[in-house]
Amino acid sequence: MNRMHVAVPATLVALLVLVSSAGASTPIAPYDGSNPFRCKVQNVGTGTNFPDPGADPFCVEFDKTNQNVTDFGIVDFLLNEPARVAAATPKCFYHQTDHWTGSIVQGQQPTLWHWDGSYFFDKARGMGGVSVLNFTIGGVPVDPRTLQGFPPEYSAYFGAGGGGVLVSLGLGEPDCAARVDTAAEAKKVYRPDWRYP
Repeated sequence: MNRMHVAVPATLVALLVLVSSAGASTPIAPYDGSNPFRCKVQNVGTGTNFPDPGADPFCVEFDKTNQNVTDFGIVDFLLNEPARVAAATPKCFYHQTDHWTGSIVQGQQPTLWHWDGSYFFDKARGMGGVSVLNFTIGGVPVDPRTLQGFPPEYSAYFGAGGGGVLVSLGLGEPDCAARVDTAAEAKKVYRPDWRYP
């Protein structure tokens, strides 16, 4: 594997390590990427022009498939990431779906890496999740557990091509918890079919 093949999968490992190190993170169940929240998904493509930046639950979808070298798509992707993180950080309820593809020339083989991800945090309940599907490097399905730095406590929830884990992040934030402390309030935030284990 060359450096290019290692760089972006390292981002995946960084996401998993971030979740595993946040508070008293404990893996508790598999996670399939489902969105737990009642929200309108804001599909902003490759950018950060959110139609409703004040929404909370804040649910977004990003197209990160333009991570190419020849057109500097990887630079554009990296320049947009701080604004994406800044938009999510203050929220109580956040769900993100994204699609990652890296290539030398946009839309041409070889595909250096690809995955489809879903991630969420719920600061009211102190819960979060990471799901990765279709994880490939050089067009070959890869088991994320083989990546250097993969948190071993998540091993039971991943396999060839991806997986997902729901984690307890410890105590929730009181201000966020107050937004869902009655059945009526919770009904406005959570999907009716969503239950934590």
